[in-house]
Amino acid sequence: MAALTFLVIGLASSISAQTVLYQEGFESEGEGTRYTVEGRGFVPKNGQVNPVPGGSSYWNRSTEVVAKGEVVGVPFPAPARRAVISFNHRLDPASLTSDGKKLLDSVIGWLSAGKKNMVIMFSAPRGTGESDLGDIYLVETLTAAGHTVIDDDTNEALAARITAQKVDLIINSSTGGDPIRLATAPVPMLSFAHDLTGDLLLSTRGLIDVNLDPGVIKIESAAHPVAAGLPATFKFVSQEQPFDAPGLGLPPGSVVVASYQYTNPETGTVGTRPFVVVTEKGVQLLGGLISGMEGTAFWAGADLNEPNISDGTFNTIDTPRSLTLKEVNVAGKPKVKLTFALAATEVDFDAGADDFFSIKIDPDGAGPSEFVELARYGAPTGSEKFYIEMLKDGVESKDYKKRVGIVAKDFTYDIPADATKLVVRFESNSTFWNEIVAFDNIRITSGDIVTKPPTIAFAAAGGEVTLTWEGSNYNLETTSSLPSGWTVVPNATSGYKAKINSGIGFFRLKSK
Repeated sequence: MAALTFLVIGLASSISAQTVLYQEGFESEGEGTRYTVEGRGFVPKNGQVNPVPGGSSYWNRSTEVVAKGEVVGVPFPAPARRAVISFNHRLDPASLTSDGKKLLDSVIGWLSAGKKNMVIMFSAPRGTGESDLGDIYLVETLTAAGHTVIDDDTNEALAARITAQKVDLIINSSTGGDPIRLATAPVPMLSFAHDLTGDLLLSTRGLIDVNLDPGVIKIESAAHPVAAGLPATFKFVSQEQPFDAPGLGLPPGSVVVASYQYTNPETGTVGTRPFVVVTEKGVQLLGGLISGMEGTAFWAGADLNEPNISDGTFNTIDTPRSLTLKEVNVAGKPKVKLTFALAATEVDFDAGADDFFSIKIDPDGAGPSEFVELARYGAPTGSEKFYIEMLKDGVESKDYKKRVGIVAKDFTYDIPADATKLVVRFESNSTFWNEIVAFDNIRITSGDIVTKPPTIAFAAAGGEVTLTWEGSNYNLETTSSLPSGWTVVPNATSGYKAKINSGIGFFRLKSK
């Protein structure tokens, strides 16, 4: 049996020894007494101006969302098999290698479980112009294999069209499409429209209509049926071609069948990117539920530019939805800080002014000072669909260490020393149902932060050790030899199980 040693280092911030001047946890209704809200409301699925079957729109306490039968997050299992590939409707099939053609056939074969004589629907309609060689190749190849290829008709409800036309498979080409229409399709789907796959919850936004030679394709999952008969490495195309390619953010249960090396044209850095990704029916797609908040309630917002959420116009950085805390007397208090728990989905936020979460303060209440922006969170690039701190005190920070995920984390900011009657405001905007932000446990404190170590417990049974701890702001790290060699255990949360073997293992918690 292994000798297992558990070592805890790395201290987590705690405000237990500070003076708490104000705290808001949204456990009870507080509008008009503890805070004021602009743009509050809730819209159920399909209640939007442009109906969205995937999710609801709101700026409200989480308990109000749950009371309507919804959840705060993106709990979306794949309705049928899904695949995203690197391809483009303009790709010249003359450049496809024999292994490249075999890979395309294999993906379609897996999606359809090898079904013969299928009805395959392009949505949006396939490209038919002289330059749409990729779509034309797929249509001709599928037709030659005995399948019938049709185009979608958005004048007809998708479910009705699938039933009437007996559709077996959908191809979402890089010509476009409607992700709201396609996300819930109950039949298998292949997509290479990588400006839309984020809305389809299949991958974050990737490369869009770029000229690229992906070079050597590497099989990453040789045991998957899609990889059957393909060599470990091969060329997909013989020369540079137009491509749409998947982003880096993928559902945890998806399988990267093949990858390639991509050189960033701006930085020159080389990284591994997915080339073909498949997702089995029932697997949780991108998203997940917001978690890690204190208590049973928190404040949340989704699809915040939706007009039906409330009266008024709230749809830009200049007209955001907001929540403003009541005035707090901090005059003469030393080292005043604002701390709050923040969480957000990592699916579909766009870089720029449309999607953001902002923290503003008025340091003197009704005095001459106006609100100033303490910090702003947003998506750092078009392909990175999560929030990080983008601005601090009005200056660009682009701090990846302050990345926001679906598990809430605490963020702390200093308040100016001359603040007297402090007013804190939270503002936000987003543009789709899967763009969700949530905040909770807001604390205004005075004094130095006193740290205390996290605690970790373990229990051995059945040939494995279960590690448990409190809090979500830690990474679990392991090494086989002290004092160095520590590595992060990927995606480890409390309840992590480690196999007992003949080696020696050490574990520790370290603040993120």
